[in-house]
Amino acid sequence: MTVELSPEFFASAFVGHLAEAGAQDLLEVARSWQPDLILHESTEYGGYLAAECLGIPHGALDIAPMAPYAHPVVTEELNRQRGKLGLAPVSDAWHTFRGFRAGVVPEDFYPTDSRLPSARYYQVPAQSAQGALDPDIAQLSTDRPLVLATLGSNATRLPGGAQTLLETIVETLGELPVTGVVALGADRDPRQWDGARPDNVHLTSFVQQELLLRSSDLFITHAGFNGTREALAAGVPMVAVPLFAEQSHNAGRLQQLGVGTRIDVQDVTRDSLAEAARNVLEDRSYRSRAQGLQRRSHALPDLNRLVEDAAALVV
Repeated sequence: MTVELSPEFFASAFVGHLAEAGAQDLLEVARSWQPDLILHESTEYGGYLAAECLGIPHGALDIAPMAPYAHPVVTEELNRQRGKLGLAPVSDAWHTFRGFRAGVVPEDFYPTDSRLPSARYYQVPAQSAQGALDPDIAQLSTDRPLVLATLGSNATRLPGGAQTLLETIVETLGELPVTGVVALGADRDPRQWDGARPDNVHLTSFVQQELLLRSSDLFITHAGFNGTREALAAGVPMVAVPLFAEQSHNAGRLQQLGVGTRIDVQDVTRDSLAEAARNVLEDRSYRSRAQGLQRRSHALPDLNRLVEDAAALVV
């Protein structure tokens, strides 16, 4: 079952428990370090709270654009933490990001009501550490669309290891006129796979995802943000099967943008998955819109520019 990220859980865990401990640790470090600026991940509120206590600028690197930052329950918990530190409450739900927010996808990905004047957007350089593409994958058939499927590095750690879902993906791709590549997970040896092994589906434990996306026609994904970002940068449309965290919100946004379609885990069958894959592959508009976001990604400044922009906050 797809587990939705509720604002209540986000507020309690990230804005409450983790932020409270993180802020205290950072304030202790700051006594000797005396930073001029704190740049924190968008879901890491301890850095924000510490900077507010120190009276110094702060900004966020946005690794989860669709998290429920502006929900009233999040603001309520934020003010509770501010009160513990002797800080006045805030009424602005976006106060955490008003100073500076660094996005790593084009502004178009963000819903209109979360586009802030303080935001800057950057393209993440391609990873050079991936090495050359697996020769076995490079030699796969080129006479059919290439579909890459992966559920991410954490899928095998879930209860049941997402085995049933992976089996459905493999079986579905086997029935479609495509060449499939399914990454089972870094700790899963494909030789030990006891499910179906269709001739047109290549099973692997790990794939150089960013490289292979450049030549893929469709990405079946759990809609984690990093994979979503890489697919958009490659102009590849998606079928999103969200599992947990903010993945369901990412999947919903992909569907709103028309660059993908969403199926919750409990609704995945071979028929529903095949229909979704065929629809995205055959309807050229999905690809066209994904390539539009790709072009806008390529127009963004390099992530290295972030250092200069962040430094400008210090006066």
